[in-house]
Amino acid sequence: MRPRFTATVGLLLMAATAACSTPPSAITTDVAGWHGPVPGGTIHQATVNEASGLAPSRRAENLLWINNDSGGEPVLYAVNTDGTYRGAVRINGAVNYDWEDVASFAIDGRAYLLAADVGDNNATRAECVLYIIAEPDPAELKPDAELAVDPVRVIRYVYPGGPRDCENVAVDATERAIYVVSKRTKPPIAYRLPLEAATAVAPVTAERVGEVNGIAEPAGPLALLSVPWGKWRASPCSLDISADGRRAVLLTYGEPYLYERRDGETWAAAFARDGLQLGSHGLPQAEGACFSPDGRVIYVVTEGTPAPLLTYTLTQ
Repeated sequence: MRPRFTATVGLLLMAATAACSTPPSAITTDVAGWHGPVPGGTIHQATVNEASGLAPSRRAENLLWINNDSGGEPVLYAVNTDGTYRGAVRINGAVNYDWEDVASFAIDGRAYLLAADVGDNNATRAECVLYIIAEPDPAELKPDAELAVDPVRVIRYVYPGGPRDCENVAVDATERAIYVVSKRTKPPIAYRLPLEAATAVAPVTAERVGEVNGIAEPAGPLALLSVPWGKWRASPCSLDISADGRRAVLLTYGEPYLYERRDGETWAAAFARDGLQLGSHGLPQAEGACFSPDGRVIYVVTEGTPAPLLTYTLTQ
């Protein structure tokens, strides 16, 4: 039996090695009225080299905001939906320890951006930090000059029961609440924070919302590959909530998942049901996803340069 076992393992390892350099290609599909993924543009800007979060502008159509990953500058970058670079805004006093996502929202007719310094690969951080700024006027953006703004609010927070790794953030403007989902727990756990928590000396404690169900774990040869779209395929790496508070998209290294909140329902109840798996994006390390302002398009971006922007569109 040993020779047969060895040969089988060898074939699996050969297949895994051959596949390591290139993720599976994306195939455009239609799932419950969503069509995608479809190429939507490419980001060639050299400074946007580790796109880890994505959010739509609330002040201009066809404009997206992006953050770089850990160790980058405390800067948010603006691009058009075709990938054209528009400019950047630096958050005064902020530190990019491990920025993992960006969210946008509008409250009382004013537009805001939230940069999430929440990454914690080893679950050792004493606290996480959220920086909220007023979204700059898009007319002031310049590709060759950087804006600088002060935050309107800085929220420091901890998790109940100790640190958690997280790579995402979303704002539900209808609830005036912030949501994050843990990355390394099985299943992932959603947490909630008040959007208008005051800047304070002591960090606030996130409220545990509940499990996020229905994310498919990798199987077969894929589960053997030490690449994001292999053994870590089911890891949540970006989150967004539509402006009307009805849908959430949770991006993993393999696919986006949709969760829909029914009338009068909490996000705890919506996340408890299995998510709707959209078609695989086929990207090497997809880490950013967001809805368009009207909620009918989902944008997805990967780390690296150049970085393709993919779209999933609601056709119903």
